[in-house]
Amino acid sequence: MARKQTGFFAVHKQQCKGALVELMRRPLGNFLTLAVLAFALTLPASFYLLAKNVTLVALAWQNPTQLTLYLEQGTPTSAASQFSEQLQSWSEIESVDYISPQQGLADFREHAGFDQALTLLDENPLPAVIVVRPVSAWQSNDQAVQLAAKMRTEPSVDEVRLDSDWLQRLAAIKDLAVTLALLMSGLMLFAVFLIVGNTLRLQVQNQKDEIQVMKLVGATDSFILRPYLYTGAWYGLIGGIVAWLLTAIVTILLDGAVAKLASLYDSSFRMVGLRWDETLILLMIASFLGLLAARLSAGRHLKEIEPI
Repeated sequence: MARKQTGFFAVHKQQCKGALVELMRRPLGNFLTLAVLAFALTLPASFYLLAKNVTLVALAWQNPTQLTLYLEQGTPTSAASQFSEQLQSWSEIESVDYISPQQGLADFREHAGFDQALTLLDENPLPAVIVVRPVSAWQSNDQAVQLAAKMRTEPSVDEVRLDSDWLQRLAAIKDLAVTLALLMSGLMLFAVFLIVGNTLRLQVQNQKDEIQVMKLVGATDSFILRPYLYTGAWYGLIGGIVAWLLTAIVTILLDGAVAKLASLYDSSFRMVGLRWDETLILLMIASFLGLLAARLSAGRHLKEIEPI
């Protein structure tokens, strides 16, 4: 029994090694095939990285931090200050920052660069603004919406803006990125399946005479098929390794642009690449696709070849 097991594993090892040696005997043709496989695998990996990084950004800003109240135009300063003090007494609110129309105009002149244009205005068009920061228990999206609705009922409030407005847009962008990543990954992985399957189909046709001789001497379809299975797995594994290298290069090239964009939003976010477990999953999926394509394509054509 031990001899049978040793022989079984020895045959598999020999055929696995032989499949790799056979690939190296035709470097030019296999190089082109592996290049196509690598680029086809790089696309879904890159789209996965895009969805992953957009999701990380969305998680970092998942809760609204403040509400902005715009008071009715012409609200007296005393009434606005009194309303600001009233909000400070609410249990849902942590802090209140009142910005008078004069202060808002001064800040606008300083930061927006429209100093000369604003001098042409006869009166200050800006309303009084109150910036409200909820307590931590009220910073979830649903509770912040409830708080904003409560503030809108106040007579002196003209409009309430919630940070969740742009957070919802960010969530929509995240969903779009994830959907695009899944769609492109499915299409590209199917392309990998077709490439490996067609390559091995042609290889079976080219070795038709050898297969007929092997069947004449009693070789079974499973024995003849085994080297093609290892060839398909090698195609997928090598293509996956090259795709990982290309994805790492893409991550390095995009990291500078992402860091520059993040700095404009006062963030230190950097491009996040594939972790070791994600890399392992990529290699396993690529190898499995190559193995499956070999099993379906080469296996079907082997059955059609009969000894003469």
